[in-house]
Amino acid sequence: MNKSLPLERTARKYLPAATIPSEYQQILLPQAGYYFRQDHACDILSQHLLLGPYSVWLHDILAKGPILLRSFTPIPVFVLQFMFEDSLPVPRAGYILEERECNGFYLTPGQLYRMPMNTGKKIFSFHINIEPLEMEGLAKKYPQVTHLTTGIHPKVSASINNHPYHINAVCDMLVRKIMTCKYTGVTARHFLQRCCTDILLNYAKQHIDSQTPFIYTSMLRADTYHNLFNYLSDHPHKVHPLPEISYMYNIPVEELEHGFEQHFAISIADYLHMGKMMMIWHAIQENAFPLEEIAKVTNYKQVASMLEAVEEYYGFNPVNH
Repeated sequence: MNKSLPLERTARKYLPAATIPSEYQQILLPQAGYYFRQDHACDILSQHLLLGPYSVWLHDILAKGPILLRSFTPIPVFVLQFMFEDSLPVPRAGYILEERECNGFYLTPGQLYRMPMNTGKKIFSFHINIEPLEMEGLAKKYPQVTHLTTGIHPKVSASINNHPYHINAVCDMLVRKIMTCKYTGVTARHFLQRCCTDILLNYAKQHIDSQTPFIYTSMLRADTYHNLFNYLSDHPHKVHPLPEISYMYNIPVEELEHGFEQHFAISIADYLHMGKMMMIWHAIQENAFPLEEIAKVTNYKQVASMLEAVEEYYGFNPVNH
């Protein structure tokens, strides 16, 4: 049975949250618009977030019987696609959207992508869509994004990457931040938009480095690097000199930075800054501690300098809202 799946929409007619069945209520994002279809063959829940240059879609699809998804876009878009639950073949294109992998595409309108789903199959697919003009603007602000548009013909759909990229721990964390965000209004838009920017930059870094061989010793220390990642995630407010980290995790200091970037497509300093900005943002939203205490814990001498850093990162000062 054929089921259409728009990958983007130009005319948006969202459904009220109350019309979505109870079994899906707990995964609804308060900032999103909703589309839902249910019949004897399938359930399709699509959630949509408009976040500055990004059009974000979360698709939860359950096949109750054998179906053929027919996806399409009415406008040209760059798509970053992350598959989190099960895999999905695209036979005519000759590839499979594998679970825990991400892909980049440039898609033009008027082309159908047929994807079969067997009875009982359930998928969750996360998309960030960017229109070409928006991509140009992002490339001017973040030059590394330019690599994602190289060789793209404006009238021809194409895959950006030759091979899928693994969803690394950074992208996994950022997507989950989006999936579980309970903020609304301007607070949600700025927080979620920055998450999308960080996902885009991480994907661009993976794309740039895709031809660089992995350091053998870095591969052998994969578990150690992931332990380090978890430690930094739990302590973003602390100062972490590289020699100290090298000693703590027994990784040669001359390998540490490059090895971390190969595993997570971000530098240690940039990841710590990301974590610190999130920590401050959440602490301000929860209003559980005085600003002076938040600044002290996160190593800012003054509240003003802390808020300046947050505003630079998110493009918004959450205190003035």
